[in-house]
Amino acid sequence: MKKTALVLVLLLAFGACIGLFAACEPKPDHEHTWVNGVCTQCDAKYEIVDYVSQLKLDENSATKKYTTNSNFVRMYIDGDTTHFNVPTTADHPDGVLKARYLAVNTPESTGQVEPYGKVASNYTKKKLQDAIANGGAVLVESDTDDGKWNNDSYGRTTAWVWYKPEANADWRNLNLELLQEGLGFGSDPSSNRYGEKCLAALNQAMQAKLVVHSGVKDENYYYGAAQEITIKELRTNFEKYELVKVAFEGYVTSSYDGTSYVQQYDEEDGISYGIAVYYNGSASDIKKALSPGSHVRVVGTAQDFNGTWQVSGLSYNIINTKDPNNTIRLDTETHNVEPMELTIDQFNANRTVDVVDHTAEGEETVYVPKTYPTHTLLVGTTVKMVNLIVDHTYTTPDGTSKDAFTLYCKDSSGKEITVRTEVLFKWNDQTQRSELVTADEFEGQTITVIGIVDWYNYNNHNEYQLRILDYKNIVII
Repeated sequence: MKKTALVLVLLLAFGACIGLFAACEPKPDHEHTWVNGVCTQCDAKYEIVDYVSQLKLDENSATKKYTTNSNFVRMYIDGDTTHFNVPTTADHPDGVLKARYLAVNTPESTGQVEPYGKVASNYTKKKLQDAIANGGAVLVESDTDDGKWNNDSYGRTTAWVWYKPEANADWRNLNLELLQEGLGFGSDPSSNRYGEKCLAALNQAMQAKLVVHSGVKDENYYYGAAQEITIKELRTNFEKYELVKVAFEGYVTSSYDGTSYVQQYDEEDGISYGIAVYYNGSASDIKKALSPGSHVRVVGTAQDFNGTWQVSGLSYNIINTKDPNNTIRLDTETHNVEPMELTIDQFNANRTVDVVDHTAEGEETVYVPKTYPTHTLLVGTTVKMVNLIVDHTYTTPDGTSKDAFTLYCKDSSGKEITVRTEVLFKWNDQTQRSELVTADEFEGQTITVIGIVDWYNYNNHNEYQLRILDYKNIVII
């Protein structure tokens, strides 16, 4: 009995000591307030759980899968959308899988430009580019195991995108990683194959207030008023204006597939400077304003999209039609914008123009002469070339550009230029139907063309060419 009592006394004493030590443990004198995973009142850091490492890819599952090849990624669109080259099937008859990442919705960076949109877009691009460059791999997986790819309301394939950072690394789910890093909001995060992990990662990012959940301004996003410039200033100093809201005037020369081409004549230089204006997804008032022949004021964000400069993120305030941020038509007249006529020699010749020196100090604008190949200044400008001899042709056999063709042309002295078409159709009066135009029609012919100066990168070879949007812009002489 005495031994039992002694044991009880010792246990109580031990418990009291434990309680004393517990009471002595330091406790924060405040409730943590997190911003980007760090407490704003102390140095504490949020303990991030790596759900991406926990999620494993079952390569033997019944889900549909495509994995990487040397040319797997066709185009980087934004943080949650990537186009992949895949085999031609009934699901993807054009050989392109336009993957809309499941469970995550990153801020916009193409049609509209939103804070952290470019950050998310660059993150996705870098992860996939690095994986391929470092000997890793990329894989696209369907959500269901019924042998089907599912599409969203825009016709994009909803998918999971996985990557291996290097050859012997584990697969990482990029959808989940975007949520975990706070680079996107949830898009039905729990209603899918990996819903439990996605919801946990999203909740964690929200609690730690990472990136898009932080309330902190995006240092790469331009919050100021539109800067009034000319298209020439934009074209010759694009790096200065990237991701900056700009405003300029010009004339619309053509429109195709959600993009209008706007140009402005510079009397001093004797040339027209042009720029692509992406309006897809914009308000109907913007689309009407950007019809060919319109004199317009464009307000939007300048950006590099897959190596091509453009202006996008257009806005229109329907309540205040005089809002200076509106992209509007300046008059009701339709203008006939004459193309700039050039020879191949003039197209390739160097041209010296005066440009703004942004390194100069003081309030007065300082200009300095700079020399450029003429074609680099004219990207986005409509030009005309006459008496081109079609030496040979190439027709795209498959994919989204199936039946578009290229005319490899020369002038009378043998100078060369490439003329690239979209898929073209012509009207047949006899059949009263539109018919596909083929390259055979132009083989060996002498032609006059009106096209947009375009930049094309193929296997790291930069080529400047003329892009034809309409059959009527190629005339056989």
